Amino acid sequence: MERYRFIDGDAHIFEPDNIWDDYLESKYRSDIKSYVNYKRASEIAEAGTFVREAGSDDPLTFGVRVEVKGHVMPMGQREGEREPLPGLGDAYEEWARQGFPARVYKEVMDNSGIDYMIVYPTVGLWAGHAPDMEPELGTAIRRAYNTWLGDFCADAGGRAFGAASIDLRDPKAAALEVRRCVKEYGFRAVHFNPTPVAQHRLYDEVCDPLWAEIADLGVPVGVHPGSGNALDIMLYHYFPGLPLTQTTVAFSVGNMFACASFIMGGVLERHPKLRVIFLESGAGWVAYWLERLQSSVNGGFRGLNIPGLSMTPTEYFQRQCFVSADQDDPGIKLAIDAIGDDNITTATDFSHPEGRRYGQAVEMLLGLPEVSLESKRKILWDNALRAYPIDVTS
Repeated sequence: MERYRFIDGDAHIFEPDNIWDDYLESKYRSDIKSYVNYKRASEIAEAGTFVREAGSDDPLTFGVRVEVKGHVMPMGQREGEREPLPGLGDAYEEWARQGFPARVYKEVMDNSGIDYMIVYPTVGLWAGHAPDMEPELGTAIRRAYNTWLGDFCADAGGRAFGAASIDLRDPKAAALEVRRCVKEYGFRAVHFNPTPVAQHRLYDEVCDPLWAEIADLGVPVGVHPGSGNALDIMLYHYFPGLPLTQTTVAFSVGNMFACASFIMGGVLERHPKLRVIFLESGAGWVAYWLERLQSSVNGGFRGLNIPGLSMTPTEYFQRQCFVSADQDDPGIKLAIDAIGDDNITTATDFSHPEGRRYGQAVEMLLGLPEVSLESKRKILWDNALRAYPIDVTS
């Protein structure tokens, strides 16, 4: 059987308890604490279930939580019932007990048909969204995480690449941090949570130097929503007692908002070499959302036109954007019908419970109906190579 190469464009690491003591500047250490309950993690994995405990463990991340300036993140958590997660123990039990060390990632890639991984944070998905955080603290937290991640990737066998995490409260500092991470550590992407902070919107001119620097470095922006931000807190009021619904909506709508910001706010017009990847929200929304954006450009909403755009939303997306989908996502077919098959990638979400089927990822995608074999090859490999600057000859 032919082997299909695979770039996993969205895996995750677990920041250790001592990350802030070892990597954060001393003057900021009293402002942040994180807890990685590995005993709890192995118990959860062994039981094959997860449980959301009020104010403490986030079960979707194996008992990880972070406290920033007295706020336990992610905010808006409520106690829930134990829910089944078949296969969780088989996938992760031993590695969860060990704390998912760097060597695990090499072992996973060697044994599961994954050629390369781009690794994103866990605690870092929400650590930057505590209320009233000063820009200096936000920058320092990201710098500490990135330095730790550089060391982690160096120990992971050379095929796990970091996504530099940035804080948008100070876009100039974020631009400097991106350059440091790409040049010093060889990171292949940039990560941020798309919820606005410090009154900065993604399309504000104050962010233009950041987008210009990222484009110049040739790495993509990985838009990865996370819990604990303003959108998630708003949804808590819509879905109290339904935390998984809350998270599902936050991730999906978060990427839709970010997509609208980059396209309708003129970011892609002003930075034509910038690449953007929308992660962990499926692919089906792209067809609907681009049609809605196009309708507004056409004056379909109260007859108002959007100035400053030289192309259609679909054309911007096709030129500069990618969407990552699960391997069994029926929305892949919808996205292909809307934008073609050049802008879709796939990922496992390895180390998070949703990624417990990482070993079957290639097989699952190959079994997806109504999608051609050539399209599947592009999704697994070709498109990700255009998105992420990975030198496969080295």
